[in-house]
Amino acid sequence: MSLSGPGNPDLPVVAPEHSTAGGAVRKIAAMLLPNRHGLWFRLSLMVGAVGLFLAGYQWGNRYQHRLDPLPAIGGVLLRPPGAIPAFRLQDPLGRVLDQQTLAAGWTLLTFGDLTAAEGQLAIQRLIDVFNRVADQTDLHRALRLVLVSGATVPALAQDYARLLPALFVLTGEAEEIGRLRAALGARGDDTAPLYVIAPGGFLLALFTDTGDGAQTAADLKALHDHLDQLLPEGQ
Repeated sequence: MSLSGPGNPDLPVVAPEHSTAGGAVRKIAAMLLPNRHGLWFRLSLMVGAVGLFLAGYQWGNRYQHRLDPLPAIGGVLLRPPGAIPAFRLQDPLGRVLDQQTLAAGWTLLTFGDLTAAEGQLAIQRLIDVFNRVADQTDLHRALRLVLVSGATVPALAQDYARLLPALFVLTGEAEEIGRLRAALGARGDDTAPLYVIAPGGFLLALFTDTGDGAQTAADLKALHDHLDQLLPEGQ
């Protein structure tokens, strides 16, 4: 067995451009040295490729998330979610709420007469759920509590509003309140459920008057965590 060197024709000689280090250097040089395309052109292509990859990755994650099982809740999950109708009501502090205002965040909305036990119990239930989601900061900050009351005591409503700024006791023309009740399916002879309105103004779910505060709060957190999956495509 003989060892061959550069002068031995039997020994294959590795060309410098095929060596690992040499090839890497030449690839880098080919990217940076001028050729028929300028440096900025090639850099823009690289940035575009990275952006396309990231966009595809995010889309894939969102699409996969939509294929996950829907959250199981104790209330009624509305599929597809409904859009809340146009309305405009006001509380005793002069704060005006309409469908566009509610579309900017999360809302728990119900109906009740503040001068009767049903309305005061409804407020207690709203506040109970609100306190139980305090550990989920984003939801807690974005959550409004709304009681639509046909008859109200201004002083009492103001006391509630001052106690908890997230609480709105709304009133208005009976005809407008009736239209809102009818659109949400709340009958006048029943204790109204809690309606969950998500960002964008979509009615996602409702909870009956028999629901437990702790369970309702847990379900609301689940809806918040799965919002991308529950909203209509493109929202």
